[in-house]
Amino acid sequence: MRSIELVLDDDSDREVRAVWNALTEADLPSLGRSGTNDPHVTLAAGESLPVPEGFDVPLPAALRIAGILLFPAGPGRHVLGLGVVVDEPLARFHQAVHDVSPGSLDPSAPGRWAPHVTLARRIRDVDLPAALRALAAIGPLPQTLAVGGLRHWDGDAKVVTPLA
Repeated sequence: MRSIELVLDDDSDREVRAVWNALTEADLPSLGRSGTNDPHVTLAAGESLPVPEGFDVPLPAALRIAGILLFPAGPGRHVLGLGVVVDEPLARFHQAVHDVSPGSLDPSAPGRWAPHVTLARRIRDVDLPAALRALAAIGPLPQTLAVGGLRHWDGDAKVVTPLA
């Protein structure tokens, strides 16, 4: 799988990693467990997604957090994330990415996309109350996250290509 992703600036990256650490310390699933993940928002994903060249709109400066988001991830499990508000700058940039990125999958297409920063994959439903308690214990979740750049991720080759 390949993807085009917004990455966060250093301060926002640290904020998300603190949330990952709170889940890990509570002995819950967390993207922080692998040590190789970076907080990001996927803009497009697909099996043959090429490295795009150039965009006609600027990167959004910041991402507004809408709150906690859950996606089904199989029986009795969910993906836990921070939902991102699709404001005008983000919507324009997302469309620009898709304009130069043939081969993206339908769930990442404009009008179907649910942007988020993943906190945990396949967390058990019975563990969701504990996850919410762990998140509440660290204080308020970030209201905004600053964008630090853009990258193309080739999951098969394990290669990151910075784009902006």
